[in-house]
Amino acid sequence: MKFFTDKKKLKFIFFGLGAWILLIGVSSVSAQVDDVMVVRQKAKTTIRPKAKPVAKKINVTRKVTIVRVEKKSRTNYKKSNTSKTKVVKKVVRTIQVPLLAAQLRLLTVDKEGKETEVNPIAAFTPNDRLRMSIKANQSGYLYVIRQAAPEADGEIIFPTTLVNNGSNQVKANIEYVLPRNCPTEYVPEARDCALTLFPYEQSPQEYFTLIFTRDSLVDLPNDVKNTRVSLANLLSAGKIGAKTLIDLIEDSGQDLISQQGDSMFAMRIVNINPKDNEEIIETFVLSKMKK
Repeated sequence: MKFFTDKKKLKFIFFGLGAWILLIGVSSVSAQVDDVMVVRQKAKTTIRPKAKPVAKKINVTRKVTIVRVEKKSRTNYKKSNTSKTKVVKKVVRTIQVPLLAAQLRLLTVDKEGKETEVNPIAAFTPNDRLRMSIKANQSGYLYVIRQAAPEADGEIIFPTTLVNNGSNQVKANIEYVLPRNCPTEYVPEARDCALTLFPYEQSPQEYFTLIFTRDSLVDLPNDVKNTRVSLANLLSAGKIGAKTLIDLIEDSGQDLISQQGDSMFAMRIVNINPKDNEEIIETFVLSKMKK
């Protein structure tokens, strides 16, 4: 009789343990779903244009005194010797350099491969072929991320093996146009060595985030090897999650303004905050028409 009683108790214990494990699993899944929803909502308010247009131009060649700061996302970050001390931003030193500035130009590509500069606020169609021209006022590290929506994972389209030998370390006042130099084995037509927009139904707008930093980032690739497996591989350095992009933006103390660049439609973004002049992170939105 005692044997059967113990057996019933054992079954009850196993049942209770199973129910507890199931409950923990459901709670974990629910927490993950909540995290995803938080990121999606946050992305819509964080990953968007931030530069304020100004009429009076800022001299982006004049040197000013800026404060260098360390950030965990940068290769120059040094962990504190005291484990209990959490150092988010630490003054490195003050230096005399120009404020960070990066210029964007948008180019359409015709059937012969000829480029024509266009207004980046125009509406485009999925039939258009586009290239982006980017030039910085000093040497640094450049990243360009493309998203179908703010909450979507991003595609890293620079660095790319097609430009600058796969490196994201760029030189001052040198124009980098992407994509370019597509191998003819993948792209026989010159026009197709360009950005092809997503279908309107899939993405009425597209988001391109430019990141220009004084120090390279630890969570993004800085050197892309030429695998030449496919055109997609040549055009992309991989994915970046929306959360990682949000974290980079939130960690930035940048204060951005936009002004006309070297040409009629060129847009120059300047970080005017001398106390945190480590980066420029700006999102450009391309609008589309159905046809």
